[in-house]
Amino acid sequence: MKPACPEKYSCTGKKKCKLIGRISADRKLINKISGDRRAVSKTLINRKAVSKILGNQRTVDKTLRYRSSIDKKPKNQGKVDKIPENPRSRDEMPVNRKSANRTPIDRISASFLHFVLALLMITVFLTGPASAVVVSGNTHLGVDVSEINPNPARPGEDLLIKINIQNAGDEPAENVIVGIEEIHPFVFKYSTSELYGSGTNTERNFQIEQIRQRSKVELSFYLRVDPKAESGIYQLEFTIKDKSGTSFSKRIPIRVEGNPDLVLSSTEILPVNEDNFSSGAIVPGQEFYLKTSVKNAGNGNAKNVRVMLNLNSSSPLIPLEDNVRFFENLSAGSSENLSFKLLLGSNADVKPYRIPLRITASNNTETFQIDKIQEIGINVLNRAQIDISSLKFDPEIPVKGQQASLTLRLENVGEGEARSVKARLEGLEGSGSTSAFLGRLDKDDDAPAVFTFTPEKTGDQNVTLLVEYEDDFGEHQVSENLTFNVKRQEGSVIPIVLGAVLVLAAVILYTKKKGKL
Repeated sequence: MKPACPEKYSCTGKKKCKLIGRISADRKLINKISGDRRAVSKTLINRKAVSKILGNQRTVDKTLRYRSSIDKKPKNQGKVDKIPENPRSRDEMPVNRKSANRTPIDRISASFLHFVLALLMITVFLTGPASAVVVSGNTHLGVDVSEINPNPARPGEDLLIKINIQNAGDEPAENVIVGIEEIHPFVFKYSTSELYGSGTNTERNFQIEQIRQRSKVELSFYLRVDPKAESGIYQLEFTIKDKSGTSFSKRIPIRVEGNPDLVLSSTEILPVNEDNFSSGAIVPGQEFYLKTSVKNAGNGNAKNVRVMLNLNSSSPLIPLEDNVRFFENLSAGSSENLSFKLLLGSNADVKPYRIPLRITASNNTETFQIDKIQEIGINVLNRAQIDISSLKFDPEIPVKGQQASLTLRLENVGEGEARSVKARLEGLEGSGSTSAFLGRLDKDDDAPAVFTFTPEKTGDQNVTLLVEYEDDFGEHQVSENLTFNVKRQEGSVIPIVLGAVLVLAAVILYTKKKGKL
């Protein structure tokens, strides 16, 4: 009696049944390959496993081609046609031959096999960077990261990294050496594991005697992040070797994100229309620029940076432009210049003031916020101003060779006090006193400066009056050009002398004549 077909087809002949049996076995192989997909999905470089699967594909394809060649030239076709006992079966034979030749299982098996192979290859090459696997014999060593704390890492703080050394193979891995490479900005401190008990390992290279099959060993690494590290993604490298000589390295990307620290620096007070001269002080009623620079002195990038004038309603300082400056990003170590134009009210008291500037920002992930106020000091002072209120000569027109005096009245028409006021004449052709000291002049005060001299030249005299004084802003000097006329003497001394001599001679002559009489 012929054996029943395992696929319940009305096929005849031992070879065809055997062929279908082999197809069933191949289906089991495909199922096994599909079951191994989860193991392969854990690896990056398990090329041997993929090659083995590709070999199985060729075996199945060869089997299918062999079966097709048999179907095209069936040796038992005559026997099938000569079965009279079962005409129904004979009538259905073409259908059964078609089923045997081109079963849906064939097409499904081939399509499914190609799908599984494509999926496995994609899984191999697209496995994430958090794990790595190396096959050596019947051991499958791999590394994956189980914890990074804190994440992201912070400059100047400790960092914990936990990794698992896995052996996914069927045999134990012997003498596995794990090493950690120090790469800036990370500094290795020590590591811990159940292998050490409660102790710590301060060496960067250490040995695991055995990792059993289908098991893993967890290692904890404690590191320090360089306080000067800037925000970014850095790589930490581990190396793994075993007794069989297999070695590979695994780089783990670690994000370092510092916190920004914004400060104002290089601040200047520049009065408007004074040739950008920075004195640090202004006077009431004056417009000025407050120029400064916002710098990120932290180790993390800042975004949405705002610097604002934070003046209250009672302040005598009035913004003349927009009172907010905005910067979308400010990386660690960089700075941006900014300025505000303001007016100090004319009724402001003469005293120092503080200009509050509010700074707000956040880090890139908005997990750290900055909201602080930095004050800029400004000094409000009064300025003195010396003018000549009057000028007088005595005599009104100096005479050559005769002593004359010049009296100048100097007045402080400014708002501040003038100290150490002194004046002098330069370019005078003559002799005498050409300097005067006045001392202190308060607001609206005046004082005389008197010069006594004897001119030695007639005609127009050009002299320069120099006035020097000090006020709250420092030393000052003003000059004024003066012109006056010197005339020559009127008449002559000789006629007078001769007249006197003649009078004296007449008196003497008259006396002598009277004595003779």
